[in-house]
Amino acid sequence: MRDGMETLVELQQQPNMLAKRYFLLGLAWLALSDSIAIAMPAGTWLDVYFTSKGLLFVILSALFIYGLQRRAVDRFLRSRSRLDRLERGYARLVDNLPLPCFVVHPQHGHILEANRAANDAYGMHAPTGHVRRLTDLDASPRIALPDAPGEQLARHRRADGSDADVRLLTTRLGREEGDVDLVVCMDITAQLHEQELQRLRAGIDPLTGLPTRGVLHERIGRSIRTAPDGHRMAVLFIDLDHFKLINGVQGHPAGDRHLRDIAMRIGAFADHHVSVGRFGGDEFIVLMSGLDDHDAPIRLAREIRAAIAQAACTDDVGVAGTCSIGIAWWPEHGSDADTLLSAGDAALAHAKQGGRDRIVAFDPCMRRAATRYVTLVQGLRQALAAGRIRFRYQPQYCLATGTVVGVEALSTWHEPDGTEVKASEFIPVAERSGQIVELGLLALRESLTQLGAWSRDRAYAGPIAVNVSPVQLRQPGFVDQVHASIISSGLRMDRVELEITETVALHLDEELRASLIRLAAMGVTIAIDDFGRGYSSLSHFKRLPIGKVKIDASFVRNVDRLTDSQAIVSSMLQMAASLGIGTVAEGVERIEEARWLRDHGCDAVQGYLLGRPAPASQLDLARSSVLDPPPDHP
Repeated sequence: MRDGMETLVELQQQPNMLAKRYFLLGLAWLALSDSIAIAMPAGTWLDVYFTSKGLLFVILSALFIYGLQRRAVDRFLRSRSRLDRLERGYARLVDNLPLPCFVVHPQHGHILEANRAANDAYGMHAPTGHVRRLTDLDASPRIALPDAPGEQLARHRRADGSDADVRLLTTRLGREEGDVDLVVCMDITAQLHEQELQRLRAGIDPLTGLPTRGVLHERIGRSIRTAPDGHRMAVLFIDLDHFKLINGVQGHPAGDRHLRDIAMRIGAFADHHVSVGRFGGDEFIVLMSGLDDHDAPIRLAREIRAAIAQAACTDDVGVAGTCSIGIAWWPEHGSDADTLLSAGDAALAHAKQGGRDRIVAFDPCMRRAATRYVTLVQGLRQALAAGRIRFRYQPQYCLATGTVVGVEALSTWHEPDGTEVKASEFIPVAERSGQIVELGLLALRESLTQLGAWSRDRAYAGPIAVNVSPVQLRQPGFVDQVHASIISSGLRMDRVELEITETVALHLDEELRASLIRLAAMGVTIAIDDFGRGYSSLSHFKRLPIGKVKIDASFVRNVDRLTDSQAIVSSMLQMAASLGIGTVAEGVERIEEARWLRDHGCDAVQGYLLGRPAPASQLDLARSSVLDPPPDHP
């Protein structure tokens, strides 16, 4: 500070000194020039005249130089004063920030200054404090100060001994004594913790607490990639026999309790060589690694089957507690996770087809189904990447007016050679492999684009229906993704219908139910597809925001002739009407079926009678004359 004051005084005296030096130099020059003039033959009055004129010039020049220098010094001092005020204000601002801030030497990382928040957080002024460099704060030796200004993550040890995950924001500042780095430490511990919780939630089944299918798939793949030579493993697919009867006899709360009990009992077998997960619905999967005994998976399967039988007896649900189990070994039955899982799934299918309550090991004769699954998984991935997924649209007609009141989007897959893969074959594969997420998002965006085109052409102004898988509903951010897609399309929310199957609706947990409620609150219509196939009642859906049900085609077929079907469909229509839920009958192929449905209060129909699924360019959205009442109709 003293050196700074001395420099300031010297700067203020500089105009006087410069003017004085110039004046003395001018006098010396005049004296020298006068002595030369006196030696020359000239009049005295002329010598005095030139001497006086020279003296006046020197005086005026000295004053002019003094004024210019004084003005320059004053400007510099005012600028320096403003700069000092800014630096003091900036220093106060940094010192008062609630975030720890350090002024650090850019080369060796020494801490030159620290604000109060840094002192409080890291104990910089504590008697035992030994913080000299920014890297001294690191709880992990791998974290280091960046060589250049930027941003990085680090873990710091605080004064109280706890660790904090921080984001370091570094800015290069220029100072009179040289460049320094200002490092701001933002505590992101809570943010990273929340992200980790979300990641864990996405990988944990909320009903049973077991890892989900995706986690098990990743674990199997990792085990295969890191397996040493001679290492063997096996997967066990477990399916509960007749589980739907538990829901029907005791209700869904009893079914959920039973699933949690089963999960607890199967999970009891987990150790460092055995991983257990819920594959979906009433299916579980077990991974056994480090096998040195080929028969160990079979023995484990028998123990699991006995534990499941005991759970059924303990739970007293009134249903025989049996299960079907399929087993596949690695590397004999599959070189990668998809192939191995498909082999286990094929073995499970044979166990169920053979009468259930069986343990079946995979056999090469089952390879055809497993190979087909892997082929479909790989082919679907390529079809999505190459844009070979197309969409057809099937209209829904109002029974009262014959006008189109809805359109359902249906995905189709065509191979390069023109062959078509049926949706009934590749949709289940997409769900099992997780590709249904990408496929579903593509269906939603393509449908919204097509609906926008129809709206601009004034060809159709109703809603469009898109099928949604439970795998999609479980994806973090799915609801926000749907909302953003509709907003970007410029369409109203109420012009979008999302269809879920009745089976999915019957097994919704609180997480999925909350997602449906959020979608309905946005204005999106939730529809139940294939209604009646799960032998449920609309009363089961009172807690769901259902806007429409689609009666399954198995009940609609020949409904005008079959009294049993008439009784079932009539009860569905009456209950839907009492709850204010719209109704659509699927699979209508005969005019007699359509008329019976109209006479008994059905709102709309969908089926080959009125329109087959077709590309948008070939779709007929005109009013149907087929539904005009017959001459003798009142």
